[in-house]
Amino acid sequence: MSTRREVLFMVSIFRRWKPKGQMYSLKCFQCGSGFLSSFNLEAPICGKCLQRAKSLDSTIDYENPCSRCGKKGVIYGKEMCHTCYFGFQKGDDV
Repeated sequence: MSTRREVLFMVSIFRRWKPKGQMYSLKCFQCGSGFLSSFNLEAPICGKCLQRAKSLDSTIDYENPCSRCGKKGVIYGKEMCHTCYFGFQKGDDV
C-alpha cells in the first residue's frame, strides 16, 4: 500500500512540474533529429552530434604538420594544431 502511495506522489509531482521560461523545439542541423532546448539556438546541434564533434576535435593526427606553425600533431580533419586552431598563441593578433 505504501509503495502505491509513493508512486502516486512521484507522478503528481511531475504532472505539476512546468519549465521556467520558454522551451524551443529544435531540429539538429547535422542529423535532423528533434530535441528541446531552453535557448533559441541559431545553429542547433543535438547532444549526440555535439559529443561526436567534441571527440573529433580532441583527436590528434601526429603524422601531419600544422599549416600555420609547422609543429607535428594536427586536429583530426583539420590542418592546424590545437594552439593555432583555438588561437592560444601569445602576441599574435588575428
